[in-house]
Amino acid sequence: MRIISVWTLVLFMSFSQAIITDEGLNFPDNRIDFKNKKDTLVLNRTLYKDKLKGFWLGSCIANWTGLPTENKRTDFPFFTDADFGSGKYNYVLDEDPWGADDDTDIEYVYQHAIEKFDNPLLSGPQISAEWKEHISLPLLWVSNLAALGQMQNGAIPPATSLPENNPMWDMIDAQLTTEIFGALAPGRPDFALQMGHLPVRTTAYLHSEWAAEFYIIMYALAARTNPEQSRKEQTQWMAAQARKRIPEWSYIADMYDFVKQSYENNDDKENWEKTRDEVARRYQHTVTSGYNYKYPWDAGINFAASMVSLFYGEGDYKKTIRIGVMCGWDSDNPAATWGGLLGLLYGHEELENHFGKTNFSEDYNIARTRYKMPIPLDNFTAMADRGLLIIDKIVKEHLEGKISGDNWSIPLGESEIVKAGAQEIFVPWITIEDNDPAWEYNGFKSEYNNWNASGAYLARGYANCSAEITFVGKAVQYYAYRSPKGGNVNIILDGIPMGTYSLEDNSSSHGQYYVKIFEKLNLDPGAHTIKIIGDATEKEKTIDMLSIIP
Repeated sequence: MRIISVWTLVLFMSFSQAIITDEGLNFPDNRIDFKNKKDTLVLNRTLYKDKLKGFWLGSCIANWTGLPTENKRTDFPFFTDADFGSGKYNYVLDEDPWGADDDTDIEYVYQHAIEKFDNPLLSGPQISAEWKEHISLPLLWVSNLAALGQMQNGAIPPATSLPENNPMWDMIDAQLTTEIFGALAPGRPDFALQMGHLPVRTTAYLHSEWAAEFYIIMYALAARTNPEQSRKEQTQWMAAQARKRIPEWSYIADMYDFVKQSYENNDDKENWEKTRDEVARRYQHTVTSGYNYKYPWDAGINFAASMVSLFYGEGDYKKTIRIGVMCGWDSDNPAATWGGLLGLLYGHEELENHFGKTNFSEDYNIARTRYKMPIPLDNFTAMADRGLLIIDKIVKEHLEGKISGDNWSIPLGESEIVKAGAQEIFVPWITIEDNDPAWEYNGFKSEYNNWNASGAYLARGYANCSAEITFVGKAVQYYAYRSPKGGNVNIILDGIPMGTYSLEDNSSSHGQYYVKIFEKLNLDPGAHTIKIIGDATEKEKTIDMLSIIP
Protein backbone atom coordinates (compact mmCIF):
# COMPACT_ATOMS: atom_id res chain seq x y z
CA MET A 1 0.00 0.00 0.00
CA ARG A 2 2.90 2.36 0.66
CA ILE A 3 4.13 2.06 -2.92
CA ILE A 4 0.64 2.67 -4.28
CA SER A 5 0.29 5.81 -2.19
CA VAL A 6 3.61 7.10 -3.48
CA TRP A 7 2.60 6.72 -7.13
CA THR A 8 -0.82 8.20 -6.48
CA LEU A 9 0.71 11.24 -4.84
CA VAL A 10 3.18 11.64 -7.68
CA LEU A 11 0.35 11.94 -10.21
CA PHE A 12 -1.05 15.01 -8.47
CA MET A 13 2.10 16.91 -7.59
CA SER A 14 2.51 20.29 -9.27
CA PHE A 15 5.64 19.15 -11.11
CA SER A 16 4.75 15.44 -10.73
CA GLN A 17 7.95 14.79 -8.87
CA ALA A 18 9.24 13.27 -5.67
CA ILE A 19 12.43 12.04 -4.09
CA ILE A 20 12.26 8.49 -2.72
CA THR A 21 14.75 7.76 0.08
CA ASP A 22 15.03 5.14 2.78
CA GLU A 23 13.02 7.49 4.98
CA GLY A 24 10.12 7.69 2.50
CA LEU A 25 8.89 10.40 0.19
CA ASN A 26 10.48 13.85 0.31
CA PHE A 27 10.21 16.91 -1.88
CA PRO A 28 13.50 18.24 -3.26
CA ASP A 29 14.78 21.42 -1.67
CA ASN A 30 17.97 23.32 -1.05
CA ARG A 31 19.18 20.61 1.31
CA ILE A 32 19.20 17.69 -1.13
CA ASP A 33 22.41 15.69 -0.96
CA PHE A 34 23.17 15.23 -4.65
CA LYS A 35 25.70 12.53 -3.82
CA ASN A 36 23.25 10.24 -2.05
CA LYS A 37 22.91 7.37 -4.51
CA LYS A 38 19.75 6.18 -2.74
CA ASP A 39 17.84 9.26 -3.90
CA THR A 40 15.50 8.64 -6.81
CA LEU A 41 13.52 11.25 -8.69
CA VAL A 42 10.05 10.18 -9.86
CA LEU A 43 8.45 12.11 -12.71
CA ASN A 44 5.17 11.52 -14.50
CA ARG A 45 5.70 11.35 -18.27
CA THR A 46 2.34 12.80 -19.25
CA LEU A 47 2.77 15.80 -17.02
CA TYR A 48 6.37 16.28 -18.18
CA LYS A 49 5.07 16.28 -21.76
CA ASP A 50 3.10 19.39 -20.78
CA LYS A 51 6.35 20.85 -19.46
CA LEU A 52 8.11 20.21 -22.78
CA LYS A 53 5.24 21.86 -24.65
CA GLY A 54 5.61 24.78 -22.25
CA PHE A 55 9.32 24.93 -23.05
CA TRP A 56 8.66 25.31 -26.78
CA LEU A 57 5.79 27.76 -26.37
CA GLY A 58 7.58 29.80 -23.71
CA SER A 59 10.69 30.05 -25.88
CA CYS A 60 8.70 31.19 -28.91
CA ILE A 61 6.68 33.83 -27.05
CA ALA A 62 9.84 35.33 -25.55
CA ASN A 63 11.82 35.07 -28.78
CA TRP A 64 9.22 36.91 -30.86
CA THR A 65 8.52 39.41 -28.10
CA GLY A 66 12.23 40.22 -28.01
CA LEU A 67 12.96 40.45 -31.73
CA PRO A 68 11.68 44.05 -32.13
CA THR A 69 14.16 45.30 -29.51
CA GLU A 70 17.10 43.12 -30.58
CA ASN A 71 20.22 45.32 -30.77
CA LYS A 72 18.07 48.47 -30.82
CA ARG A 73 19.60 49.87 -27.61
CA THR A 74 23.16 48.74 -26.96
CA ASP A 75 24.28 51.71 -24.86
CA PHE A 76 22.80 54.66 -22.99
CA PRO A 77 20.00 55.66 -23.26
CA PHE A 78 18.51 52.20 -22.82
CA PHE A 79 14.86 51.16 -22.86
CA THR A 80 12.89 51.30 -19.62
CA ASP A 81 9.56 49.90 -18.46
CA ALA A 82 7.92 53.02 -19.89
CA ASP A 83 8.67 51.67 -23.38
CA PHE A 84 6.64 48.49 -22.83
CA GLY A 85 2.88 48.05 -22.90
CA SER A 86 -0.17 48.69 -25.03
CA GLY A 87 0.68 50.55 -28.21
CA LYS A 88 4.41 50.09 -27.56
CA TYR A 89 6.68 47.06 -27.46
CA ASN A 90 4.50 44.27 -26.12
CA TYR A 91 4.12 40.52 -25.75
CA VAL A 92 3.77 38.65 -29.05
CA LEU A 93 1.14 35.98 -28.50
CA ASP A 94 -0.66 35.37 -31.78
CA GLU A 95 1.93 34.04 -34.21
CA ASP A 96 0.41 31.20 -36.25
CA PRO A 97 2.50 29.28 -36.93
CA TRP A 98 5.37 30.21 -34.69
CA GLY A 99 8.33 30.91 -36.91
CA ALA A 100 11.63 29.21 -36.21
CA ASP A 101 14.45 31.55 -35.21
CA ASP A 102 17.97 31.03 -33.93
CA ASP A 103 16.71 30.88 -30.33
CA THR A 104 14.79 27.67 -31.04
CA ASP A 105 15.76 26.23 -34.40
CA ILE A 106 19.22 24.85 -33.62
CA GLU A 107 17.84 23.18 -30.50
CA TYR A 108 15.19 21.66 -32.74
CA VAL A 109 17.95 20.39 -35.04
CA TYR A 110 19.82 18.90 -32.07
CA GLN A 111 16.69 17.02 -30.97
CA HIS A 112 16.36 15.76 -34.55
CA ALA A 113 20.02 14.69 -34.52
CA ILE A 114 19.52 12.67 -31.33
CA GLU A 115 16.59 10.90 -32.98
CA LYS A 116 18.37 10.42 -36.30
CA PHE A 117 21.58 8.97 -34.84
CA ASP A 118 19.78 7.27 -31.92
CA ASN A 119 22.41 8.84 -29.68
CA PRO A 120 21.92 11.50 -26.97
CA LEU A 121 25.71 11.88 -26.70
CA LEU A 122 26.28 13.29 -30.16
CA SER A 123 29.76 12.93 -31.60
CA GLY A 124 31.70 15.64 -33.37
CA PRO A 125 31.21 14.04 -36.83
CA GLN A 126 27.47 13.63 -36.15
CA ILE A 127 27.14 17.28 -35.16
CA SER A 128 29.09 18.34 -38.24
CA ALA A 129 26.93 16.20 -40.54
CA GLU A 130 23.72 17.61 -39.04
CA TRP A 131 24.93 21.21 -39.33
CA LYS A 132 26.01 20.80 -42.94
CA GLU A 133 22.71 19.20 -43.93
CA HIS A 134 20.26 21.42 -42.04
CA ILE A 135 21.96 24.62 -40.88
CA SER A 136 23.11 27.14 -43.45
CA LEU A 137 22.94 30.74 -44.56
CA PRO A 138 21.40 33.25 -44.66
CA LEU A 139 19.83 33.10 -41.17
CA LEU A 140 22.98 32.34 -39.19
CA TRP A 141 25.31 34.65 -37.34
CA VAL A 142 28.50 35.20 -35.36
CA SER A 143 30.08 32.11 -33.75
CA ASN A 144 27.50 29.75 -35.26
CA LEU A 145 28.44 31.05 -38.68
CA ALA A 146 32.17 30.84 -38.00
CA ALA A 147 31.74 27.22 -36.84
CA LEU A 148 29.68 26.25 -39.88
CA GLY A 149 32.28 27.60 -42.29
CA GLN A 150 34.91 25.46 -40.59
CA MET A 151 32.71 22.36 -40.73
CA GLN A 152 32.06 22.96 -44.43
CA ASN A 153 35.83 22.95 -44.83
CA GLY A 154 36.27 19.70 -42.87
CA ALA A 155 36.75 20.79 -39.25
CA ILE A 156 35.05 18.79 -36.47
CA PRO A 157 33.80 20.11 -33.09
CA PRO A 158 35.28 20.99 -30.63
CA ALA A 159 38.03 22.42 -32.87
CA THR A 160 35.37 24.75 -34.28
CA SER A 161 35.23 26.71 -31.00
CA LEU A 162 38.93 27.27 -30.40
CA PRO A 163 40.00 30.94 -30.52
CA GLU A 164 42.69 30.23 -33.10
CA ASN A 165 39.98 28.89 -35.43
CA ASN A 166 36.90 30.85 -34.40
CA PRO A 167 37.43 34.56 -33.68
CA MET A 168 33.82 34.69 -32.35
CA TRP A 169 34.36 32.02 -29.67
CA ASP A 170 33.29 34.38 -26.86
CA MET A 171 29.93 35.36 -28.37
CA ILE A 172 26.43 34.49 -27.16
CA ASP A 173 25.66 31.66 -29.60
CA ALA A 174 25.83 28.53 -27.44
CA GLN A 175 23.67 30.18 -24.77
CA LEU A 176 20.67 30.03 -27.09
CA THR A 177 21.26 26.70 -28.84
CA THR A 178 21.90 24.16 -26.08
CA GLU A 179 19.42 24.66 -23.21
CA ILE A 180 17.37 21.72 -24.51
CA PHE A 181 19.94 19.26 -23.18
CA GLY A 182 18.90 20.22 -19.66
CA ALA A 183 15.24 19.65 -20.52
CA LEU A 184 16.10 16.19 -21.88
CA ALA A 185 17.91 15.15 -18.68
CA PRO A 186 15.35 16.05 -15.99
CA GLY A 187 16.91 16.14 -12.55
CA ARG A 188 20.37 15.18 -13.82
CA PRO A 189 22.54 18.21 -14.54
CA ASP A 190 25.57 15.93 -14.68
CA PHE A 191 24.24 14.01 -17.67
CA ALA A 192 22.80 17.17 -19.21
CA LEU A 193 26.32 18.62 -19.25
CA GLN A 194 27.62 15.43 -20.85
CA MET A 195 25.01 15.67 -23.60
CA GLY A 196 25.60 19.37 -24.09
CA HIS A 197 29.39 19.32 -24.00
CA LEU A 198 30.17 18.97 -27.71
CA PRO A 199 27.16 21.02 -28.89
CA VAL A 200 28.35 23.82 -26.58
CA ARG A 201 31.95 23.40 -27.71
CA THR A 202 30.84 23.60 -31.32
CA THR A 203 30.78 27.38 -30.90
CA ALA A 204 31.84 28.34 -27.34
CA TYR A 205 35.00 28.17 -25.25
CA LEU A 206 35.79 29.11 -21.64
CA HIS A 207 33.56 32.01 -20.49
CA SER A 208 30.93 31.58 -23.22
CA GLU A 209 31.00 27.83 -22.60
CA TRP A 210 30.27 28.27 -18.89
CA ALA A 211 27.47 30.72 -19.54
CA ALA A 212 25.81 28.11 -21.77
CA GLU A 213 26.37 25.40 -19.17
CA PHE A 214 24.80 27.63 -16.52
CA TYR A 215 21.53 27.58 -18.44
CA ILE A 216 21.73 23.84 -19.16
CA ILE A 217 22.07 23.14 -15.43
CA MET A 218 19.09 25.33 -14.58
CA TYR A 219 16.95 23.55 -17.17
CA ALA A 220 17.91 20.14 -15.76
CA LEU A 221 17.17 21.27 -12.22
CA ALA A 222 13.68 22.53 -13.11
CA ALA A 223 12.49 18.99 -12.44
CA ARG A 224 13.90 19.10 -8.91
CA THR A 225 12.42 22.35 -7.67
CA ASN A 226 10.32 22.26 -4.52
CA PRO A 227 6.66 22.72 -5.53
CA GLU A 228 5.97 24.19 -2.11
CA GLN A 229 8.29 27.10 -2.86
CA SER A 230 7.42 30.25 -4.80
CA ARG A 231 8.62 30.69 -8.37
CA LYS A 232 11.07 33.27 -7.06
CA GLU A 233 12.54 30.78 -4.60
CA GLN A 234 12.65 28.05 -7.26
CA THR A 235 14.47 30.14 -9.87
CA GLN A 236 16.94 31.55 -7.37
CA TRP A 237 17.69 28.06 -6.04
CA MET A 238 18.34 26.76 -9.57
CA ALA A 239 20.59 29.74 -10.29
CA ALA A 240 22.56 29.25 -7.06
CA GLN A 241 23.16 25.62 -7.99
CA ALA A 242 24.25 26.53 -11.54
CA ARG A 243 26.65 29.16 -10.16
CA LYS A 244 28.70 26.31 -8.66
CA ARG A 245 29.83 25.34 -12.15
CA ILE A 246 31.59 28.63 -12.97
CA PRO A 247 35.28 29.05 -12.06
CA GLU A 248 35.86 32.00 -9.76
CA TRP A 249 38.32 33.60 -12.18
CA SER A 250 35.76 33.79 -15.01
CA TYR A 251 34.03 37.08 -15.70
CA ILE A 252 30.81 35.05 -15.87
CA ALA A 253 31.16 34.40 -12.12
CA ASP A 254 31.80 38.09 -11.46
CA MET A 255 28.70 39.04 -13.46
CA TYR A 256 26.45 36.64 -11.59
CA ASP A 257 27.75 37.75 -8.20
CA PHE A 258 27.56 41.45 -9.05
CA VAL A 259 24.00 41.39 -10.38
CA LYS A 260 22.79 39.24 -7.50
CA GLN A 261 24.30 41.62 -4.95
CA SER A 262 22.93 44.67 -6.74
CA TYR A 263 19.46 43.13 -6.74
CA GLU A 264 19.64 42.19 -3.07
CA ASN A 265 20.89 45.65 -2.06
CA ASN A 266 18.19 47.46 -4.06
CA ASP A 267 15.26 48.38 -1.82
CA ASP A 268 13.09 49.00 -4.88
CA LYS A 269 12.72 45.60 -6.55
CA GLU A 270 10.75 47.22 -9.40
CA ASN A 271 13.73 49.39 -10.34
CA TRP A 272 15.59 46.82 -12.39
CA GLU A 273 16.91 49.61 -14.63
CA LYS A 274 19.25 50.66 -11.81
CA THR A 275 21.09 47.34 -11.94
CA ARG A 276 21.04 47.22 -15.75
CA ASP A 277 22.69 50.63 -15.86
CA GLU A 278 25.27 49.50 -13.32
CA VAL A 279 25.98 46.48 -15.55
CA ALA A 280 26.59 48.79 -18.54
CA ARG A 281 28.98 51.00 -16.58
CA ARG A 282 30.85 48.10 -14.98
CA TYR A 283 31.20 45.76 -17.96
CA GLN A 284 30.66 47.79 -21.13
CA HIS A 285 32.37 51.05 -20.19
CA THR A 286 35.08 49.51 -18.03
CA VAL A 287 37.24 46.40 -18.37
CA THR A 288 36.22 44.32 -15.34
CA SER A 289 37.35 40.83 -14.33
CA GLY A 290 39.09 40.40 -17.66
CA TYR A 291 35.97 41.15 -19.70
CA ASN A 292 36.55 43.58 -22.56
CA TYR A 293 33.30 44.44 -24.33
CA LYS A 294 33.43 44.00 -28.12
CA TYR A 295 29.95 43.56 -29.54
CA PRO A 296 26.34 43.71 -28.28
CA TRP A 297 26.17 39.98 -28.94
CA ASP A 298 29.04 39.13 -26.59
CA ALA A 299 28.37 36.17 -24.32
CA GLY A 300 29.42 38.30 -21.35
CA ILE A 301 27.22 41.38 -21.55
CA ASN A 302 24.19 39.28 -22.45
CA PHE A 303 24.78 36.87 -19.58
CA ALA A 304 24.92 39.83 -17.21
CA ALA A 305 21.73 41.24 -18.73
CA SER A 306 20.03 37.87 -18.36
CA MET A 307 20.86 37.86 -14.65
CA VAL A 308 19.07 41.21 -14.31
CA SER A 309 15.86 39.77 -15.77
CA LEU A 310 16.26 36.54 -13.80
CA PHE A 311 16.57 38.17 -10.38
CA TYR A 312 14.15 41.04 -10.88
CA GLY A 313 11.69 38.83 -12.77
CA GLU A 314 11.45 36.68 -9.63
CA GLY A 315 10.09 33.67 -11.50
CA ASP A 316 7.12 35.52 -13.00
CA TYR A 317 7.03 34.78 -16.73
CA LYS A 318 5.56 38.09 -17.90
CA LYS A 319 7.80 40.20 -15.70
CA THR A 320 10.96 38.24 -16.55
CA ILE A 321 10.36 38.48 -20.30
CA ARG A 322 9.38 42.15 -20.15
CA ILE A 323 12.61 43.01 -18.34
CA GLY A 324 14.59 40.76 -20.68
CA VAL A 325 13.41 42.43 -23.88
CA MET A 326 13.81 45.93 -22.38
CA CYS A 327 17.25 45.26 -20.93
CA GLY A 328 19.22 45.99 -24.09
CA TRP A 329 21.95 44.43 -26.24
CA ASP A 330 20.94 41.18 -27.98
CA SER A 331 17.69 41.23 -26.04
CA ASP A 332 15.67 38.48 -27.72
CA ASN A 333 18.21 35.82 -26.81
CA PRO A 334 18.35 36.04 -23.00
CA ALA A 335 14.57 36.56 -23.00
CA ALA A 336 14.06 33.37 -25.02
CA THR A 337 16.31 31.42 -22.66
CA TRP A 338 14.19 32.43 -19.67
CA GLY A 339 11.00 31.98 -21.68
CA GLY A 340 12.00 28.38 -22.30
CA LEU A 341 13.03 27.76 -18.70
CA LEU A 342 9.88 29.27 -17.21
CA GLY A 343 7.79 27.49 -19.83
CA LEU A 344 9.40 24.24 -18.71
CA LEU A 345 8.80 25.14 -15.08
CA TYR A 346 5.20 26.26 -15.59
CA GLY A 347 4.12 23.83 -18.31
CA HIS A 348 1.90 24.64 -21.27
CA GLU A 349 -1.35 24.66 -19.32
CA GLU A 350 -0.07 27.00 -16.60
CA LEU A 351 1.42 29.28 -19.25
CA GLU A 352 -2.02 29.51 -20.83
CA ASN A 353 -3.47 30.43 -17.45
CA HIS A 354 -0.69 32.97 -16.91
CA PHE A 355 -1.77 34.84 -20.05
CA GLY A 356 -5.47 34.02 -19.78
CA LYS A 357 -5.28 32.62 -23.32
CA THR A 358 -6.15 29.10 -24.44
CA ASN A 359 -5.80 29.41 -28.20
CA PHE A 360 -2.05 29.70 -28.64
CA SER A 361 -0.92 28.19 -31.92
CA GLU A 362 0.94 24.90 -31.49
CA ASP A 363 2.37 24.94 -35.00
CA TYR A 364 6.09 25.51 -35.48
CA ASN A 365 7.56 26.39 -38.88
CA ILE A 366 11.11 25.02 -38.79
CA ALA A 367 11.35 25.51 -42.57
CA ARG A 368 11.49 29.27 -42.00
CA THR A 369 15.15 29.05 -41.04
CA ARG A 370 16.41 25.47 -41.35
CA TYR A 371 16.55 23.23 -44.33
CA LYS A 372 15.59 19.72 -45.44
CA MET A 373 13.90 18.91 -42.14
CA PRO A 374 11.61 15.85 -42.34
CA ILE A 375 8.65 17.78 -40.85
CA PRO A 376 8.82 21.34 -42.26
CA LEU A 377 5.70 22.40 -40.32
CA ASP A 378 5.81 20.70 -36.93
CA ASN A 379 3.79 21.22 -33.74
CA PHE A 380 4.59 21.42 -30.04
CA THR A 381 2.63 18.29 -29.11
CA ALA A 382 4.51 16.12 -31.58
CA MET A 383 7.82 17.74 -30.61
CA ALA A 384 7.11 17.00 -26.94
CA ASP A 385 6.08 13.42 -27.73
CA ARG A 386 9.40 12.83 -29.47
CA GLY A 387 11.18 14.46 -26.53
CA LEU A 388 9.56 11.93 -24.19
CA LEU A 389 10.88 9.05 -26.30
CA ILE A 390 14.38 10.50 -26.10
CA ILE A 391 14.09 10.82 -22.31
CA ASP A 392 12.80 7.21 -22.13
CA LYS A 393 16.00 6.04 -23.77
CA ILE A 394 18.18 8.27 -21.61
CA VAL A 395 16.52 7.10 -18.39
CA LYS A 396 16.85 3.41 -19.23
CA GLU A 397 20.16 3.26 -21.07
CA HIS A 398 22.22 6.08 -19.56
CA LEU A 399 20.84 6.85 -16.10
CA GLU A 400 20.11 3.27 -14.94
CA GLY A 401 16.53 4.33 -14.29
CA LYS A 402 13.19 2.65 -14.91
CA ILE A 403 9.86 3.31 -16.53
CA SER A 404 6.95 2.07 -14.44
CA GLY A 405 3.62 2.68 -16.09
CA ASP A 406 3.65 6.38 -16.99
CA ASN A 407 6.43 7.33 -14.57
CA TRP A 408 10.17 7.63 -14.77
CA SER A 409 12.28 6.62 -11.78
CA ILE A 410 15.57 8.46 -12.19
CA PRO A 411 18.47 7.69 -9.83
CA LEU A 412 20.10 10.97 -8.93
CA GLY A 413 23.47 9.32 -8.56
CA GLU A 414 26.52 11.46 -7.99
CA SER A 415 24.98 14.47 -9.63
CA GLU A 416 26.73 17.12 -7.59
CA ILE A 417 27.48 20.13 -9.75
CA VAL A 418 31.23 20.24 -10.18
CA LYS A 419 33.10 23.46 -10.85
CA ALA A 420 34.66 23.54 -14.31
CA GLY A 421 38.25 22.47 -13.84
CA ALA A 422 40.02 24.81 -16.24
CA GLN A 423 42.86 26.75 -14.68
CA GLU A 424 42.92 30.45 -15.40
CA ILE A 425 43.57 30.84 -19.11
CA PHE A 426 44.36 33.99 -21.02
CA VAL A 427 43.31 33.93 -24.68
CA PRO A 428 45.72 36.19 -26.56
CA TRP A 429 43.81 36.57 -29.82
CA ILE A 430 42.12 39.93 -30.44
CA THR A 431 40.29 41.17 -33.53
CA ILE A 432 40.79 44.18 -35.78
CA GLU A 433 37.59 44.94 -37.67
CA ASP A 434 37.53 46.00 -41.30
CA ASN A 435 36.05 49.36 -40.23
CA ASP A 436 39.02 50.11 -37.95
CA PRO A 437 40.45 53.54 -38.86
CA ALA A 438 43.97 52.07 -38.97
CA TRP A 439 43.22 50.50 -42.35
CA GLU A 440 44.41 52.32 -45.46
CA TYR A 441 42.01 51.45 -48.28
CA ASN A 442 42.40 52.03 -51.99
CA GLY A 443 39.36 50.66 -53.78
CA PHE A 444 37.97 48.88 -50.70
CA LYS A 445 34.96 50.23 -48.83
CA SER A 446 33.80 49.06 -45.40
CA GLU A 447 30.01 48.73 -45.41
CA TYR A 448 27.59 48.37 -42.47
CA ASN A 449 24.47 46.18 -42.25
CA ASN A 450 26.30 43.09 -43.44
CA TRP A 451 24.85 41.10 -40.54
CA ASN A 452 26.49 37.81 -41.44
CA ALA A 453 29.91 39.44 -41.21
CA SER A 454 31.84 40.22 -38.03
CA GLY A 455 30.61 43.37 -36.32
CA ALA A 456 28.06 43.66 -39.17
CA TYR A 457 30.80 45.34 -41.27
CA LEU A 458 32.37 43.92 -44.42
CA ALA A 459 34.89 45.63 -46.70
CA ARG A 460 34.43 45.04 -50.42
CA GLY A 461 36.70 45.88 -53.32
CA TYR A 462 37.01 45.03 -56.98
CA ALA A 463 39.64 45.48 -59.70
CA ASN A 464 43.12 46.35 -58.39
CA CYS A 465 41.84 47.25 -54.92
CA SER A 466 44.32 47.26 -52.07
CA ALA A 467 44.36 47.48 -48.28
CA GLU A 468 47.16 47.95 -45.80
CA ILE A 469 47.42 47.99 -42.02
CA THR A 470 50.25 47.96 -39.51
CA PHE A 471 49.77 46.05 -36.27
CA VAL A 472 51.94 45.12 -33.32
CA GLY A 473 51.85 41.42 -32.63
CA LYS A 474 53.26 37.90 -32.83
CA ALA A 475 50.67 36.28 -35.14
CA VAL A 476 48.09 37.35 -37.70
CA GLN A 477 45.06 35.81 -39.40
CA TYR A 478 43.05 37.30 -42.25
CA TYR A 479 39.33 36.44 -42.46
CA ALA A 480 37.17 37.16 -45.50
CA TYR A 481 33.90 36.36 -47.21
CA ARG A 482 34.17 33.77 -49.98
CA SER A 483 31.44 33.51 -52.62
CA PRO A 484 30.79 32.40 -56.21
CA LYS A 485 31.69 35.92 -57.31
CA GLY A 486 34.96 36.06 -55.37
CA GLY A 487 38.28 36.90 -56.99
CA ASN A 488 41.91 36.45 -55.90
CA VAL A 489 44.05 38.45 -53.49
CA ASN A 490 47.78 38.61 -53.02
CA ILE A 491 49.11 38.83 -49.47
CA ILE A 492 52.31 40.70 -48.68
CA LEU A 493 53.61 40.64 -45.10
CA ASP A 494 56.46 42.96 -44.17
CA GLY A 495 57.31 43.35 -47.84
CA ILE A 496 57.51 39.59 -48.45
CA PRO A 497 54.96 38.00 -50.86
CA MET A 498 52.98 35.30 -49.05
CA GLY A 499 51.13 33.99 -52.11
CA THR A 500 47.85 34.29 -53.98
CA TYR A 501 44.61 33.25 -52.25
CA SER A 502 41.21 32.60 -53.79
CA LEU A 503 38.05 34.14 -52.37
CA GLU A 504 35.86 32.06 -54.65
CA ASP A 505 33.46 29.52 -53.13
CA ASN A 506 30.80 27.68 -55.09
CA SER A 507 29.38 25.50 -52.32
CA SER A 508 26.25 27.67 -52.17
CA SER A 509 24.87 30.91 -53.58
CA HIS A 510 25.29 32.50 -50.13
CA GLY A 511 29.02 31.78 -49.88
CA GLN A 512 31.01 31.46 -46.65
CA TYR A 513 31.65 34.10 -43.97
CA TYR A 514 34.37 34.10 -41.29
CA VAL A 515 36.66 32.05 -43.50
CA LYS A 516 40.33 32.08 -42.53
CA ILE A 517 42.19 32.92 -45.72
CA PHE A 518 45.70 33.46 -44.43
CA GLU A 519 47.59 32.78 -41.20
CA LYS A 520 51.13 33.51 -40.07
CA LEU A 521 52.24 32.42 -36.62
CA ASN A 522 55.46 32.89 -34.67
CA LEU A 523 56.23 36.36 -35.93
CA ASP A 524 58.95 38.33 -34.25
CA PRO A 525 57.36 40.56 -31.60
CA GLY A 526 56.93 44.09 -32.88
CA ALA A 527 55.27 46.02 -35.68
CA HIS A 528 54.24 44.28 -38.89
CA THR A 529 52.51 45.47 -42.03
CA ILE A 530 50.12 43.33 -44.04
CA LYS A 531 48.93 44.26 -47.52
CA ILE A 532 45.94 42.67 -49.28
CA ILE A 533 45.94 43.35 -53.02
CA GLY A 534 43.09 42.38 -55.32
CA ASP A 535 43.54 41.01 -58.82
CA ALA A 536 42.74 43.02 -61.95
CA THR A 537 39.32 41.43 -62.52
CA GLU A 538 36.01 42.92 -61.42
CA LYS A 539 35.41 39.91 -59.18
CA GLU A 540 34.71 40.76 -55.55
CA LYS A 541 37.45 40.94 -52.91
CA THR A 542 36.58 41.17 -49.23
CA ILE A 543 38.05 41.82 -45.79
CA ASP A 544 36.04 40.78 -42.74
CA MET A 545 38.66 41.15 -40.00
CA LEU A 546 42.14 40.40 -38.82
CA SER A 547 42.78 38.34 -35.73
CA ILE A 548 46.14 38.95 -34.08
CA ILE A 549 48.15 38.01 -31.03
CA PRO A 550 49.44 41.37 -29.76
